[in-house]
Amino acid sequence: MSQKRFTNAKIVVLGGAGVGKTAFTVRYITKRYIGDYAPNTEMMYTHRLVGTRDEATLEILDTAYQSPPETMEKHIRWAEGFILMYSVTDRHSYQDAYKLKDTIFQTRGADVPVVLVANKHDLLTARAVTEDECDNLAGEMDCPRFQISVAEGQDGVSETMEELLVLIKRQLVKSLSNTEHVAGLEKRSRFVNMKKAFKKKIVRSRSDTF
Repeated sequence: MSQKRFTNAKIVVLGGAGVGKTAFTVRYITKRYIGDYAPNTEMMYTHRLVGTRDEATLEILDTAYQSPPETMEKHIRWAEGFILMYSVTDRHSYQDAYKLKDTIFQTRGADVPVVLVANKHDLLTARAVTEDECDNLAGEMDCPRFQISVAEGQDGVSETMEELLVLIKRQLVKSLSNTEHVAGLEKRSRFVNMKKAFKKKIVRSRSDTF
């Protein structure tokens, strides 16, 4: 297989209002937690991965949940991987995650890198979504899931993003393999057609001599 280095990734962070999308993104990039952000604001971040086997540039789009459907669809088509987030303290956000899951599948199909994130895991006394429900949604999407607290630490955020990058790289390899397979079939088809045409030419040439 041709070797193509992983050099960039386009990631979209999806979820209902107030689930912690911006806090998650900023925590990942800066390793700092900031709890207050302007609601329903869309922002594009660029982050350079260095000191890893694959030095890469990440484009991370922190979406506004109330974006028009055509805008959301455009974002989903643009992305190479998704963080789908809800808050364990907000049942409506879990329902929002289900709707977003359907939108992703309808727009891109089921074979797309997604990681499900249940945020605010530190607020268990206010929990409104069970672990079983988290497992059910992840099972329907056939994707990894993480229960984290963006407010409490960096580890869960970093592990989530690392898992998504693994899935994106795996999808890249699969895409390259499929492309090379199709190219190989086309090359073989051209060769077979040329061979058939050559045989016909020989037959016609022999017929002309008699």
